[in-house]
Amino acid sequence: MKKIYAICLLLAACASPATKVEPVPATETIAQLCIKENPKVFMEDFLPEVRQQIEEHGIKTGLLSPDSICNYVLSYDAQWSWDWFWTFSVYLSMAEFSVTKDNHPIGMASYTASLGPSAIGKTKNKIRPLLIELFRK
Repeated sequence: MKKIYAICLLLAACASPATKVEPVPATETIAQLCIKENPKVFMEDFLPEVRQQIEEHGIKTGLLSPDSICNYVLSYDAQWSWDWFWTFSVYLSMAEFSVTKDNHPIGMASYTASLGPSAIGKTKNKIRPLLIELFRK
């Protein structure tokens, strides 16, 4: 029984993060993207990093406000977890992005990491592949 437990633990530790991306259709030309700020995401540098990476795709970003007129809106969520086993640090365990046009979904990207060495690393490096795929042309 101990061997089975050890093998399961080892396999879980080596598991790659799960990602799923449904890119924004190439026919959509997004010049301006409003971002719906999520106050439940407590990592203060997350939103500035998301905005910077999106702007690298030539898309201007702004925060959604009650008086905003936006065809394209990005919503997001993210969670961090403690790694008590490998590095005793915080790692991005989940990130989700959703793009809507006129309140209709047109693209999404998600990232879920299991505890293990592959989950450790900078948040910006974990979300970059998602945003590249989400806004690819």
